[in-house]
Amino acid sequence: MSENIVMPKLGMTMKEGTIEEWHKQVGDTVESGEGIVTISSEKLTQEIESPVGGELLEINMDTEKVAKVGDVLGVVGQAGESVGSGGPSVQETRAPSSNEKEQGSREDTKKEVRATIQKGNDEQQSGERIFISPLARKLAKEHDLPMERINGTGGNGRITRLDINRVLEHGLDKAEEKKEEPAKAYTAATLEAQPIGEGLNPMRKAIAQNMRESVEQTAQLTLHRKAGADKLIALQKKLREEAESAEVDVKLSLTVLIARATVLALQDFQKMNTRYENGELSQFDEVHLGIATSLEDGLVVPVVKNAEQKPIGILAKEIKEVSTKARDGEANEDALSGSTFTITNMGASGVEYFTPILNLHETGILGVGSLQDELALEDGEVTQIKKVPFSLTFDHQILDGAAAGEFLSILVKYIENPYLLIL
Repeated sequence: MSENIVMPKLGMTMKEGTIEEWHKQVGDTVESGEGIVTISSEKLTQEIESPVGGELLEINMDTEKVAKVGDVLGVVGQAGESVGSGGPSVQETRAPSSNEKEQGSREDTKKEVRATIQKGNDEQQSGERIFISPLARKLAKEHDLPMERINGTGGNGRITRLDINRVLEHGLDKAEEKKEEPAKAYTAATLEAQPIGEGLNPMRKAIAQNMRESVEQTAQLTLHRKAGADKLIALQKKLREEAESAEVDVKLSLTVLIARATVLALQDFQKMNTRYENGELSQFDEVHLGIATSLEDGLVVPVVKNAEQKPIGILAKEIKEVSTKARDGEANEDALSGSTFTITNMGASGVEYFTPILNLHETGILGVGSLQDELALEDGEVTQIKKVPFSLTFDHQILDGAAAGEFLSILVKYIENPYLLIL
């Protein structure tokens, strides 16, 4: 009996996903449990396994298509078996969605897929657009391969990992195009009509959509201020020595100490520890601290839940744990959601000040810059000191500048009197 391959729900907030790559074509033999298609949500990518062994009878959704949770992506069954005899899916047992009404019947969908495949091949040949899987794109960049000179053999004319391997072994498929394409003239109306994130990979598309939504729904303003860091650095050195002496395996970075200071400041000034969502402003006693973490293809924000309950050592371990899982692609939806305030650190890049964009629905985000050497006059003598620059972006709808400045003053108090972090 045939079985449907449906779009899974990867997280509580997931409503739709993107088909990244079909690993099989219609008519190919499939083993039970074998990876058959890779799909992605805003933050996660997952390979769907075949529920039964047999043959891939039908592909309903081609690569690059967006499907709602529960939509039937394809059908697996025995060779010659009539399609439509598979078990019920989420899509088959619920009322037709607006997406289904737009697509029409299954036959119409198949016609649309065939037309899209032909259109995709035409576009690739004409140079207007290149369809390529994320893995293939990564390999092409690693080997400096011009993607416009590779023939894609995947669905929709998509370049896959197998195409990259073929080119590496036998050479490029196309000769270099000498003729220069005339520059396209884009009008304001044309740009406005383009979907946000069009042509980007799923992660960058999600980032583009979230950042645009954040900017459009808020009145963002950034305040900048420095704090003396000498005492904080001295405390960090002392705690490291104590940890090594006690053989405690914990990495006490300045980021951890700044995170602890931020948590305490949020508890002292709870107006900053808020979320404005669905027309409702919620203020929290708990601090769920987001740690902006850069990846090769984008940025995610893993969350340390109930950070106010964590002493410095535990906070250090949890920040390292959630950041590592995020970079390794092991963080689930719950680990990447629910933050009430976010920290983003660009100190390693040598950046002093910047204007971070609010994480969607949060009231504030703290940007941390690189340590700066400055000269100061102390007791009539010139001395060198270190300062850490902060960039606080906040939603002016929720707070005024004076209130945001008050929060920064509280934060600076903890940074410049760091023993308050452990009392």
